Amino acid sequence: MRFKNVPLKPKLVIFIVVGVFLVLTVSTAVIIGTVTSQEEKLAYEKSIEMAANYANQFDSQMEANQAVARTLAFTMAEYDSRDREEAMNIIERILEENPQLIGVYLGYEPDAFDGRDGDYINASGHDATGRFVPYCNKIKGSMTIEPLVHYDSSDYYQLPKATGRDILTEPYFYEGIFMVSYDSPIFKNGEFAGIAGVDVPLEYVDEVASSIRTFDTGYAFMVSNTGIFLSHPANKDWIGKKSLSDFEEEEIKNAADDIRQGIEGHIEVKDPTTGKTVIMFYEPVKTGNFAFVLVVPKEEMLAGVTDLRDRLLIISSISIIFMAALAYVIARSITRPIDDIVDDFKNIAQEAVKGNLDARANTDVEIDFQEIPRGLNEILKAVVIPVRETIRVTNALAKGELKERVKLDVQGEFRELGDTLDKFSETLNIIIDDSNAVLTAFQNNDFKREISVHGQGDFRLLTDGIEKTRRALDLVTMQRRAAEKALLDYAMELEHSNKLKEDMERVINNSPVIVFLWKYEPGWPAEFVSENIVRLGYEVEDFTSKRILYEEIVHKEDLGGMYEELARNVESGCDFYTSEYRIFTRSGEVRWVDERTFIQRDEKGDIHLQGIILDITEHKKAEEALLQIEEIHKKEIHHRIKNNLQVISTLLYLESGNFSDKKVIEAFKESQHRVKSMALVHEKLYQSEDMVSVDFADYIKDLSDYLFHSYSVGSGKINLKLDIENVFLGMDTAVPLGIIINELVSNALKHAFSKGEDGEINIQLYRNGRDSLYIENYKNTEAQVAMSEETNCAEIKKAQEFTKVEDRLTLIVRDNGKGFPEGLNFRDTDSLGLQLVTALVDQINGSIELDSGRGTAFKIVFQELKYKSRV
Repeated sequence: MRFKNVPLKPKLVIFIVVGVFLVLTVSTAVIIGTVTSQEEKLAYEKSIEMAANYANQFDSQMEANQAVARTLAFTMAEYDSRDREEAMNIIERILEENPQLIGVYLGYEPDAFDGRDGDYINASGHDATGRFVPYCNKIKGSMTIEPLVHYDSSDYYQLPKATGRDILTEPYFYEGIFMVSYDSPIFKNGEFAGIAGVDVPLEYVDEVASSIRTFDTGYAFMVSNTGIFLSHPANKDWIGKKSLSDFEEEEIKNAADDIRQGIEGHIEVKDPTTGKTVIMFYEPVKTGNFAFVLVVPKEEMLAGVTDLRDRLLIISSISIIFMAALAYVIARSITRPIDDIVDDFKNIAQEAVKGNLDARANTDVEIDFQEIPRGLNEILKAVVIPVRETIRVTNALAKGELKERVKLDVQGEFRELGDTLDKFSETLNIIIDDSNAVLTAFQNNDFKREISVHGQGDFRLLTDGIEKTRRALDLVTMQRRAAEKALLDYAMELEHSNKLKEDMERVINNSPVIVFLWKYEPGWPAEFVSENIVRLGYEVEDFTSKRILYEEIVHKEDLGGMYEELARNVESGCDFYTSEYRIFTRSGEVRWVDERTFIQRDEKGDIHLQGIILDITEHKKAEEALLQIEEIHKKEIHHRIKNNLQVISTLLYLESGNFSDKKVIEAFKESQHRVKSMALVHEKLYQSEDMVSVDFADYIKDLSDYLFHSYSVGSGKINLKLDIENVFLGMDTAVPLGIIINELVSNALKHAFSKGEDGEINIQLYRNGRDSLYIENYKNTEAQVAMSEETNCAEIKKAQEFTKVEDRLTLIVRDNGKGFPEGLNFRDTDSLGLQLVTALVDQINGSIELDSGRGTAFKIVFQELKYKSRV
């Protein structure tokens, strides 16, 4: 069927509907393309800005934590009081004032704090080395101080020491808490002295990041720069254990590489947790070497774009339906051909297809059909003007002209379209004006101006993000002002310290203490001397002008010892020492002084000496008088003790006469010998020159003569052979050793020889250098031949170890009698004498061995007890 034979009504319907469809399609395509592109771009920019805001928020918090460690390191570098308790109070106060921290600590090199590590072994905040390593923490809830651990190998101490720079550790678990540490080095006079650090728990990072929600199901998490999870809202078992590099998706691995290099970006990937297609936005947190990751489902992020597109399509569809219905009505009203206006309609349609919406129908037609072109022109105007106005406003919004509004008075769907655009522009304009007011306040350092307009939906994420940023900046500003106040307080304290220094100089000049500052040169030229040197008759200028060198006023007999002592302390690296010597006043009077010398070393290695000198002449005189009195008292005490012990020995002898039982009599006799051995020690002390030590060789001879005289051994002849070095022992060692010799010699005299048998008792006492002789004799015995090679080596090794201990002595009591009974353990017998021997050997820190190869030999290796004198 030819087209010209088609009825006019269908032709009119076809032409009108197709023309309007083409016009609306082109217009709608332009609008949808423009608006969709702008909305999609805005959605991406908003998500990127949101991720950046959260990253900046965490960066501010981490920077504040790092500032605490730096401030503590700077404070301790300038801290000269050397008060360990005060330093521990400082870190306790820092931990109290910074609730976001879990621990604050200091770690010093050996003797780097005050040179007194030896006085603080295992004290609070110190370990077995005595180093000042206090760790104040709240790991167990309440605040405690304990010593740092693993500082000899861990990065938190070794990296600042090696690099001299601040460091941030990788996240780690310590006692069940996931944390990181900020550490700063402490330098004293250009030398590394230790570290100051803080521990920051990462649980709050998980709490904050896990609470973040974007759109409907979007979420956020934090990772370290190596990709290790620091938080996750769903998979808590990933924290500290799983890394982004563990996932198989190539996009996630690329993102992990960017994060490691501190690069921001975003990727489109399938979420391993939810299985949805998501956009991951990642932003670096520079101070913490972390990254903030925002995960947004793509469908939710572009939901606004999709909704707008659907609404525009609905409007276009409605317009097409409307125009089709209108064409149908017009076609029905036409009853005769309207050839004159067909061409006109064709031209309008062609122009519309080309995008020219200005074409209009010719109204100069027959009167019956004039309403047709006029109506068409009205329709075109009603459609084109709203479309153009919509395009104009949309383009203005795209250019940022948010105050532009729809200016046409239209009805129906066109009115709704215009109202929608106006409402969108107005809402966006209000939000931006309020946000700009807050940001302008930021530029003026005013962080108190709050967001007053909170948007809805996606706009609320923007306004809430700005408000959270404002709060974080407000907190940082408050902390900065607090730090400035603390520095001002410190300056006032420093001014107060300078005043105290001036007061201290006045106190020194008015005190009996004289202060010198010398050069470490021959003669000790003085660089400074306190004004109270006039007490000795000298003037300050006598020394500062070098007219008098300090060595010239020192007594010649003490000068050599002073030079030797100073050189020894300088070479050993000692910081200070104390000495006593004599000096001359200007009038020639000899005075005793006590000097505390401080050895100071500067960065160039030059040495300066500072001395605090106190006149102790009167003290020395009183001390000499007291020593003379004390020596007399000691002699009297030892004499009385010896006499009292003699009385006890006599009483024991007299009391034994009241018994007939031989065992009882023997027990009294043994007790008498023990008392005699103790009395003999006090007698030797009384006879000694120093009243402190006993000539033990002479003591053993007298004790042995007494025991040989006291015991009668049949009709045989028993010889005593002594091989004793000149050894002097204090009373704390001499008394128990004398009882040991008494028991061993008494046992030998009573049990070693049969009645009428001849024999020999040998007593040896020497210092450790002769142990090798005992080893050779021991190796040559018949018993040694029977021993295994392994046992022999063990015994020799043990004896050789004894020879390495310079302050040990060896006592051997040997007899060539019948020998010690086989099968009897001398350490576990009913004999009181042997029980006393083993107990007293332990008392003098000794060891005892029995050799029953040829007769009986007890070898005791012991160490002289060194007790401090009692006041």
